[in-house]
Amino acid sequence: MGDYQKMADAPAGPLPPPYPLAKLDSDKEGLLKGLTDAEVAELVKKYGLNEVPEETHPEKEPLWKMFLKQFTGPMQIMIECAALLCFLIHNWPDFTIIMVLLMTNGTLGFFEEKSAQASVDALKAGLEKKMPVKRNGKFDSIPVVQVVPGDVLFMRGGDIVPADCYWVEGDPCQVDEAALTGESLPVKVPRKDDDGKPFSGRQMWSGSILKVGECQAVVSHTGVNTMIGEAAKAIQEASGKDIGVFEGKIIEAAQVLILITVVVVTFLFYFMYVIQGVEITEVLEMSLSLVIASVPVALPMVMKVTLSIGAKEMSDEGGIVTHLTALEEIASMKVLCSDKTGTLTTAQMTVYYDETAKAYNGFTAEQVLEFASLASNEANKDDPIDSAVLRAYAKSKGMTNVDDAVDKRKTLYSLDPEGFIGFNPIAARRRRSAQEHVKRTCAAVTAKDGTKWFCSKGMVDVILKTNPEDEGKQWTVDNYEEMSKQASKADADLGISGFKTLGVGVSKNGGPMKFAGILPIMDPPRHDTKETIRKIKEAQVAVKMITGDHHNIGKELARQIDLGTDIRTPDCLQPPSEARDLIVMKADGFAKVKPLDKHEVVQVLQDKGLVVGMTGDGVNDAPALAKAQIGIAVHGATDAAKSAGDIVLTKDGLSPIYTAIQISRRIFKRLKSYVIYRICITVQVVFFLAALAIFYNLRFKALYIILLALFHDLQIVTIAYDHQVAGAKPETPTVLGLLLQSYSMGILMFIQTMLLVSYGHLFLSDEYGDGYHQSMSSEMAGNEMNKYMETTIFLQISNSSAILIFSARTVGFFFSTMPAWQLTFSTALGQVLINVWCLWAPTGLVDKLKPSDVAMVWLYDFAWLLFLDLVKMTAGRLWDKYKPATIDRNPALQAKDRNSRRMSNNLRPSYMLAQVGGEELGNKVAQLPEGSRNSVRMSRTYKK
Repeated sequence: MGDYQKMADAPAGPLPPPYPLAKLDSDKEGLLKGLTDAEVAELVKKYGLNEVPEETHPEKEPLWKMFLKQFTGPMQIMIECAALLCFLIHNWPDFTIIMVLLMTNGTLGFFEEKSAQASVDALKAGLEKKMPVKRNGKFDSIPVVQVVPGDVLFMRGGDIVPADCYWVEGDPCQVDEAALTGESLPVKVPRKDDDGKPFSGRQMWSGSILKVGECQAVVSHTGVNTMIGEAAKAIQEASGKDIGVFEGKIIEAAQVLILITVVVVTFLFYFMYVIQGVEITEVLEMSLSLVIASVPVALPMVMKVTLSIGAKEMSDEGGIVTHLTALEEIASMKVLCSDKTGTLTTAQMTVYYDETAKAYNGFTAEQVLEFASLASNEANKDDPIDSAVLRAYAKSKGMTNVDDAVDKRKTLYSLDPEGFIGFNPIAARRRRSAQEHVKRTCAAVTAKDGTKWFCSKGMVDVILKTNPEDEGKQWTVDNYEEMSKQASKADADLGISGFKTLGVGVSKNGGPMKFAGILPIMDPPRHDTKETIRKIKEAQVAVKMITGDHHNIGKELARQIDLGTDIRTPDCLQPPSEARDLIVMKADGFAKVKPLDKHEVVQVLQDKGLVVGMTGDGVNDAPALAKAQIGIAVHGATDAAKSAGDIVLTKDGLSPIYTAIQISRRIFKRLKSYVIYRICITVQVVFFLAALAIFYNLRFKALYIILLALFHDLQIVTIAYDHQVAGAKPETPTVLGLLLQSYSMGILMFIQTMLLVSYGHLFLSDEYGDGYHQSMSSEMAGNEMNKYMETTIFLQISNSSAILIFSARTVGFFFSTMPAWQLTFSTALGQVLINVWCLWAPTGLVDKLKPSDVAMVWLYDFAWLLFLDLVKMTAGRLWDKYKPATIDRNPALQAKDRNSRRMSNNLRPSYMLAQVGGEELGNKVAQLPEGSRNSVRMSRTYKK
């Protein structure tokens, strides 16, 4: 055998097969000889093993490095500086709290990033099997990882295709490509080649499932050169999700805050240590208090708790969140790219027997359906056509159970001995003609009244006239010439409308075969799809359908669910250009796409600055799921899709995604409330400490600042439960917007505290007045202020900071909406403890305050809270008025709206007219003015 030791990565890009494709016709026998061990060894050197490598880059980041990376961000470094200062001054309680928060967040981030590798593992798992491969002139069962291009495979029904290959000899097969392309029905191999793509009708993709037939196939691509390999490579390149949009803006705002704090700390360090000569321990403790005040130590924890609670809420609504970042991203999502099968549709083929069906020769649509059901095998539940026909038959009889409907039908019709004739693939193989593969089933039955019926269903042209070389009963339907014209036209019209079709023929008492009718088949939209898409669009999120199914099928579905009918094919995605980008922006969807096409669409939208969500269920969707900011694996998705996604739906349809949008926008408002709150109290404290040192030459106890920062951070965790109403449009956070509101309120709170320092002696008790005069005396210069005054200021900062959250959580007055009881309770409990501590002073850390001073501080803070609300609302209105228009604009929606108006003006009326068809259309066109005739001609082109 060849040398199968792991080799260096193969060159980038799919390598061509080692044989010209023309040999599939000219030298089939030569290809079927297979390879020798020597040839295999050479091919392994060139193509590598048939596997998805663990790494597509030369260097793979080790786990220890990935773990350490969690502690290198600007926020983490500032928290680490705070921990270092605690360590240097032996402040062990604060050091412990900070390190627990830091390690918890770092560990969570490590496991988030590590999980990105799971998608590649899921793809690799599909290759760990054995299969008969022709080596040295005979078939041996070898691991599929050792398959190389040029190998001859022997496959039978149920096998997973291990590599991209071409059908060479055997039965006409049915191949399930649902996991790769999303196609609802198995495809025929071999079949007619696609235009301009020779031999494409014989191609079988790695990862697809051979459902019916046996064949020999020659391998063309293996490993990363296969379609599934390209998908894995794209996943790896997109893995390691970036931080969330909102989290990124929070970090930017925090960096501005930290920069200001660094300047203040540097100044105070110099002022206190160099000019005032304060001991280094006290200087470090004051520096520590400023660092802790400026760094939102609990921010990562608050975000994790808030997102985790949102994830729990999401799980109750039918979605499991695997990457918490996605819940914050959905709030900013402006485009949702949706898969078709199973998401927009039921993923279950449905036979229509209403006015859409076509009936001929005096039969009704219900009779046509009944004849089709007689020619269906109720035991073959895996056959999508037979199952769909029998489900429709049961429904037509008012029954929900297929078996009950079939049992009742058996009381009306009895199957003649050997009366059921299905397609025999072996017979077709013996004739060695791929063109003889027809989908036709027949049944000879006797009705209860003794009437003999012979029923057949299959492709329309085959039911009209059978192939003389095929086995079984042969016929040409009665009145063939006329029926052929009518049926072919009806078949074509239904195809244009996106339906697959099933022809039905019937003979009575041995008489001539009559063409009974045509049954349209389609995977219908889910009952809630249309309404859900309307809601998502009302939420100002553009929806685009991206499917591997046929263009006409996609267009018809889009029409039914009011998505828009501008459905494009992948041809428009190349070459890259501004025109291409505009098409992607305005299109309602794309059909006949392959995995990298979906990836390309997501890439274009992201390059335009849009937050993109992508739904999918198969390996074909995995690259786009990994690339999108929000990857959503729908119900029943493959392991690869689930691993690549951020959210895994446990319910069918799009409705859980709309729920996720609402949940995420509420989460956004909760986190925004926390950020505004945290920046406000940081500005208040940092500016207060600096002003106190500069203008009054006084110091404030560092322990108070540390207690305030950590205590309020722990209190505010309950913001995760707060009542919020989802916004009407995507939330687009900006650093300037966050800073404008939070700094305006923070500076006002700083002024509030400084006014109490300067003028509190005018309305507070004599104890405060005495403390004020003592603190302002020259003897106190460079020292801490009087303890009673210091305790009063501590209480004022604590109370004002605590009740600030009730203002930060609303856009109006703090009493305009009711907060969650958890938030109210935690705030009240914390302030009760602090106020009781200040009233009783059991530890000596604070001075015992008079109840009248505590009451006056509360009145003072609430009066300022109303003033804060006015400033907040003014800042909000100014921001709404002067903020850049691009923040709220959704270019994908605007492009689609313009496109819809053009479609409405130019195409829709004439499209309706074009449905008339034939001579009637020609007569109507002739009666129209010249301009209108052009519109009709456009509609016919559009319809085609």
